Amino acid sequence: MTAGAKIVGLTRYGKKGEPGEPLSEARFLEGLGVEGDMHQGGEKQVSLLSAEARRWMDAQSEKGLCFGRFRENVLIEGLSLEDLESGSLLSLGDAVLRISVHGKHCYDECGLFSKGIPCRLSGSAAFAVVERGGMVRIGDVVSK
Repeated sequence: MTAGAKIVGLTRYGKKGEPGEPLSEARFLEGLGVEGDMHQGGEKQVSLLSAEARRWMDAQSEKGLCFGRFRENVLIEGLSLEDLESGSLLSLGDAVLRISVHGKHCYDECGLFSKGIPCRLSGSAAFAVVERGGMVRIGDVVSK
């Protein structure tokens, strides 16, 4: 169990280029991802980000290339995603996720990357597949 880790944000992205829909609860579908989300299937069914990294991103005067591109489905408070490895299991509400991709690739054309400024998004983001589906709600505990 991860003491104090909980879900503080859920978002579904229906179509590319459109803003996400904040949710108080979401159904996670086994082998697919968030119900109604455009990223269903594959190895990046669900995107995860630590709330600490989101706050860091929001506070930066110079925005990284991915700050506007990366859009998380699940925002987690109190869990260091940097410590998770690919294959790690997370329980969120009724669902179980398996980390499939750890971290976010940095791009040469990013202003932060080209200046050698470390970006927290590269280590504090992860992608997962839904191993067991179920309902996930804001405030649910996240455990390893």
